[in-house]
Amino acid sequence: MTGIFRERMAAEMDDGFVIYINGMRLNKLRALPHWLIANWKVAKMFKQLEADPDSGFLGYTPIFLGFRKGAAMQYWRSLEDLQRFATDPDGPHIPAWKWYNEEADPDGGLGFWAELYVVDGDSFETFFRNVPPIGIGKFAKMVPMRDHKRRLGLSPDGSTERATAPSESVER
Repeated sequence: MTGIFRERMAAEMDDGFVIYINGMRLNKLRALPHWLIANWKVAKMFKQLEADPDSGFLGYTPIFLGFRKGAAMQYWRSLEDLQRFATDPDGPHIPAWKWYNEEADPDGGLGFWAELYVVDGDSFETFFRNVPPIGIGKFAKMVPMRDHKRRLGLSPDGSTERATAPSESVER
């Protein structure tokens, strides 16, 4: 789906997925050339992954954190797909990591960080309104909120007041 979601929409994915956030920080200005090369290597990896539907890579969203810091929120079909990519001796990740360890980081001028989340298919909630597809909205099935399978018990209007299922009784 392209364009802007005018009505309140939700992403649905019945299977689990993985969110991998990794970022870079320019710690010392003299490491700027390494920072530029690292950004080029990451962009090249994303382009290669996007061209291979069998990789398990679902997409990414760049995150701007200021001049010295940036990150990418990546979405993967499974942890196994991410691990296969990261450990593939013929893939781009191992040479890039080797370059970083041996050439780009002799004095800590360039830093990397990462966070990894394995998400069950029933343990996430999303909403989109007045934005184009972004994040998980780029690849998940998008449905109007009124038709959405509630996962975390939010009320139909999206408020934080928990919805009560008809089978639940509330004692007063």
